Amino acid sequence: MKSTLALLLLWLASLAGQAVFAAPAARGPLERFSIGGQEYVRLSEWARQHHFLLSWTSKTELRLVNNSATISLTVNSQKITVNGVAVWLSVPVAAHNGSACVAPADLTATLQPLVRPARAKAGARIKTICLDPGHGGKDTGKLDGKRREKDLTLALALELGAQLRKAGYKVFVTRSMDASVELEDRPEIARRRGADLFLSLHFNSAGSEVRGVETYCLTPAHTASTNARGEGANTGALTGNLQNEKNVLLAYQLQKSIVSRLRLEDRGVRRARFAVLCTAHAPAALIEGGFMSNPAEAKNIYSAAWRRQLAQAIVEGVKSYQKLVDPPAPKER
Repeated sequence: MKSTLALLLLWLASLAGQAVFAAPAARGPLERFSIGGQEYVRLSEWARQHHFLLSWTSKTELRLVNNSATISLTVNSQKITVNGVAVWLSVPVAAHNGSACVAPADLTATLQPLVRPARAKAGARIKTICLDPGHGGKDTGKLDGKRREKDLTLALALELGAQLRKAGYKVFVTRSMDASVELEDRPEIARRRGADLFLSLHFNSAGSEVRGVETYCLTPAHTASTNARGEGANTGALTGNLQNEKNVLLAYQLQKSIVSRLRLEDRGVRRARFAVLCTAHAPAALIEGGFMSNPAEAKNIYSAAWRRQLAQAIVEGVKSYQKLVDPPAPKER
């Protein structure tokens, strides 16, 4: 009778979008193999280790579901969603002998930190945050008539700083006025003053039809960036890569909060080797809070009231991140 029931359950599972209900596997090393010169692992093996149900929703799309996360992926695409938030992988998802495959670096530096965040050691709580208003001085950033990105990022940083202090954080900025600060000096200021987080604030520009928010974190070593502008040929390990797992979790929580609270188009968590991220000693993210080149978004960006909302969304993203990584409070005796 039990064997008949088991066969019936497997048959029903096969009808439900080719779902895989495999029992959890021991968390040993995953088999690695090459597809077109790129190293991959089977996603199904990782899914079993982390109690995910894997199902193909079409010939090229699949979904992983467990009690805390839903991940949607598409073969030949780097763009996935994690609980509805867009995240860009370094290497496209591949299909091999009927199995979905991902690059090992995307598992260790993206998927794993998002679904199983690691808490900090005892005493390592987030207390101090460095805000970096993009551009300044001769570097105006994007221009829209008399509107200058450098002024808008500073205004956002001052508003955000006030809200973070109200929430109980210690805050300092890399510039508090219209002054030039070298890119490499910005994360160094954060290091010298003991920042637990580094947030660089920017606004975007492209064609007038392009809109939305995107949040960047440092590209893992020896992998491709989503935005490789100006990074050169060096893809080796950088100081900022010591925080890979926290970088992506921070960027994800910020992106999630901004998109959901302000109802902006989700352009995703992206990767880049921007100078301010490369040498950051603390977990770091760079927020592109909308497009000055898009008339509708520009109207919002130029509004102090809207920037207050953006600042509040960033504060809530920081709080969400902190809840996941701060060590648990000591138990009362």
